[in-house]
Order: sequence, then structure tokens, then C-alpha cells
Amino acid sequence: MKAGRHVLIHIPRRDHTNILLHVDGDVQRLGGQCADIYFQELNITGSWANVKRAGGFHYRAQGVGHQRSRWVKFGTVQVKVAHGRTQQGFKYLNLYVKNLGRAGYQVGGLLGEDDHTKEAMVPEACHHRVAL
Repeated sequence: MKAGRHVLIHIPRRDHTNILLHVDGDVQRLGGQCADIYFQELNITGSWANVKRAGGFHYRAQGVGHQRSRWVKFGTVQVKVAHGRTQQGFKYLNLYVKNLGRAGYQVGGLLGEDDHTKEAMVPEACHHRVAL
């Protein structure tokens, strides 16, 4: 529910020197103050990603969206990024992940074992209150 940059996957969890896989994304609210949020950018980095492509993988919703999305294997984890479009015409990215539980390491990030309480909170301005 919170716009901004978020870490989705970090393997191994809490190790910031030997990063095997790191996925972060920029999520933005599209269509108004309390509208839904959508991924606008996704970055896949770390040594597992560098094996596939130097510097990792970087996706933008405004980028070319006519490419067929495909699964890419990073260690035992598989990731796919797909382009989408809302009914209002806003472009966004979807992230799909397989075998995260088979990574062989503790997984950090919002899709792993890290706390996501702050990110899941509805902004105060978007609370709907009814007085009876």
C-alpha cells in the first residue's frame, strides 16, 4: 500500500556483502491519491543475475511491452517479469517467482522473511470512516 522503492527478495537475508539475488522495485500510485499501486520499475541484481547478464536485469513499465515474458533461472529461483496495462491505460509490471523456498538460504525482502507491516499500512488519507 506504500508507494516508493521496496526490496522484494534479498538472498541471503541480512548479508549485504555476498549478495546472490536482490530484487527491488519502484511502486507508484496511479490514478489518484488513494488509487491502486503498481510496479513501475523492477531491478534484478546480485551474483546469480550477473551470471546471466552483466549488471543484472532492469525493467521499466514504460519500456517496450511487446516482448514475450519468460522465466529466468537464478540459482534455484525462477523469476518472470511481465508488462501489463490497466483498463485506464496505465502501464505496469508484474513479478512472478517460483521456488523461492528452495533457494538454499534465508530469504529477505517483502516476499521473504522480512517484516512488511509498514508497507502494508493504508495511508491515513485513504482510510474511509463512517460516523453513525
